[in-house]
Amino acid sequence: MGKARLLVVEDDIDVGHLLKYYFSSIGYDVDLAIDGLDALEKVRQALPNVVILDIMLPNVDGYDVCRSLRTNIQTSHIPVIFITQKEERADKLQGLELGADDYIIKPFDIEELKLRV
Repeated sequence: MGKARLLVVEDDIDVGHLLKYYFSSIGYDVDLAIDGLDALEKVRQALPNVVILDIMLPNVDGYDVCRSLRTNIQTSHIPVIFITQKEERADKLQGLELGADDYIIKPFDIEELKLRV
């Protein structure tokens, strides 16, 4: 069995590269997408084991990406962890109702994210 594959979807390039570097350094195969359209295309190319997904993205937001993953039989099983600055209770409930497995508010603790992954 190969390395676990993560897809990090983050439009903040610095945060995206930090997550890619960190998870790669602990043995994950990490792909990075900078917007929702890019994320959906990368999922079609190679199914990840986990998606770490920002909500506020250009083109297609994280809610729509999650909705798309959940409604497709080929991707409905992939765990989704939202990482976002949207800290309102309604935002969190919306993300979880869409089928996200977890919801982490920025700024986040990298060790906590690792444990949740």
